[in-house]
Amino acid sequence: MHISRRSRIALFLISLIAAVALSCLPLYAAEESEYTIHANTNEVRLVFAASDRQGHPVNSLRSTDVAVADNGSIVRHFRSFQPASANPLDLVLLIDASDSVATQIPEEIAQLKRFIADSAWNERDRLSILTFGGVRPQLICARNCRAVSAEAKLNALHAGDATPLYDALFEAAGILKQTRDPETRPALILFSDGRDTISMHSLSDILQEAQNLQSAIYAVNSRSVKSSPGKGDTVLNYLATSTGGLSYGPGQNVAAILHMILKDLRSGYVLTYELPRQPTGQHSVRILPTSDPKLQFRSRRAYSDAFDQ
Repeated sequence: MHISRRSRIALFLISLIAAVALSCLPLYAAEESEYTIHANTNEVRLVFAASDRQGHPVNSLRSTDVAVADNGSIVRHFRSFQPASANPLDLVLLIDASDSVATQIPEEIAQLKRFIADSAWNERDRLSILTFGGVRPQLICARNCRAVSAEAKLNALHAGDATPLYDALFEAAGILKQTRDPETRPALILFSDGRDTISMHSLSDILQEAQNLQSAIYAVNSRSVKSSPGKGDTVLNYLATSTGGLSYGPGQNVAAILHMILKDLRSGYVLTYELPRQPTGQHSVRILPTSDPKLQFRSRRAYSDAFDQ
């Protein structure tokens, strides 16, 4: 049967259109599937501490007592609101073992061992210890540092030359990532003078990791009280305030500070809310009082919605 040139062209165009239409179907289905997964996980979780003007913890808050400013949007209705005391802890203790704080190391180790032995730990609490002094951080023990083997390694600790502070914090965040559980409350407890001399990572890298993990950083200044305050003090304060932690000056009793940190971690609140419908990326976040303007709050200052989901 003879087919004219015009008919052959028409058949070719029809076939081409059909092929293009069929090839688009899987792409459309994939995009719709990705959107559905995205929509089912659009929840933000904030851990925060509340105190009065004198710094005393406030343990009787209700969900109506607070609001959240998320990139300028005010959130008043929460999916959940509960005390943080029900959450087990996931802690990483970081000990600066560089030359700049060598004279403080023996006393810190002694007080740290006393704290580990005397504290009331919950069965599900995790404790890891990381030291840094020299080229690379050294993991002393992971998740269960109440064992005798951890004490022996701490006793054998010697000071090193360089100070990879930011690399140590980054590695500590990696430990928390490995055991990340929405039910736990992660935190980094840092003993250091705040100086860094060799790290590949930066201060902004650390803040990003800590904020995305919802890990508060508690900074204990290891600087000798005889030396003058410097840039390291500013770094320690910035790490703490940006992540919802606390900063402690040099020369204080280490065991007492650690017990205060543990008490602070056992208090506080956890709330969740629906992710505001805004472009993806970095969100600034702040907790506001609705009933008592004298209340003060500590929490992370930012999060990435790509990570929280």
